[in-house]
Amino acid sequence: MNVPIVSGDIADDDDYKPRFVRGSDPRVATCRGKLQNKRSKLNQEINKELRLRAGAENLFKATTNRKLKETVALELSFVNSNLQLLKEQLAELNSSVELYQNVDGEELVMPMIPLGLKETKDIDFRDPFKVSNSSK
Repeated sequence: MNVPIVSGDIADDDDYKPRFVRGSDPRVATCRGKLQNKRSKLNQEINKELRLRAGAENLFKATTNRKLKETVALELSFVNSNLQLLKEQLAELNSSVELYQNVDGEELVMPMIPLGLKETKDIDFRDPFKVSNSSK
């Protein structure tokens, strides 16, 4: 696995040992990690828009100037539409199933079904694996 070298690590002496940073290579990111990164960025954008909306609402309540009130009302509608769009994107990302599924179809993956502790029982998985291995 290739890991990027942090800039400024090259020394002039002969005892050169680069310092590696783990977890910074985007090619190594897992599907779950990519999903979490996207979700994190969307949540940051949503929080930013919420702060903008709160500030605009405070300004709308505090101002007495009619022209400024109209401008703030327009800004509020813009912020609300952006917020709605970001929330829809987050909902779409949360409902995305294909990130957790094997798209290539190269390896056999047994589906993981959550069960309560009282519902668990021994299951013989040899038959399904025999069928799927013989089909290759």
